[in-house]
Amino acid sequence: MRCNARALALAALLLVAAIAVPVAPAAADPADCFGSGEDLRIGSEGPAIDASLYASLFTNLPGEGAFGVSLVGTTGDHRIVTLRTGVVFAGVGDAGEFLSDPFSRFGLAFDYRFELPLLSAATDGGFAYESSDPPVDGVSEAECSVA
Repeated sequence: MRCNARALALAALLLVAAIAVPVAPAAADPADCFGSGEDLRIGSEGPAIDASLYASLFTNLPGEGAFGVSLVGTTGDHRIVTLRTGVVFAGVGDAGEFLSDPFSRFGLAFDYRFELPLLSAATDGGFAYESSDPPVDGVSEAECSVA
């Protein structure tokens, strides 16, 4: 239980850090923002949260990397909520350009989906909402996909 509380606190910290940093677009590979991360599962039966934490930003300097989180809330059989967000670093690149504007090499990756499959009988296809626009004005998006 104590480990789950720490994991949730770390996930919340990552989300706040990713949203609070003003950044410019990164020139990352459009295939995937985060690469591989450390997986953990909160809950063992029924409702659960599958989380992946990404910290390659700290292990791959001065190359490309990311600092983010992916959270998927399920009922056991159905995905209900999915949140993927983080800061993507496109690498140092040209040293002179990096030193004159270091934040130009960073971008924010964001994807949010909310689904209620239990309403599929009442509505055509159920209820779903999704957004890929960062919820913060003035923050540029990373040029990669978290979907």
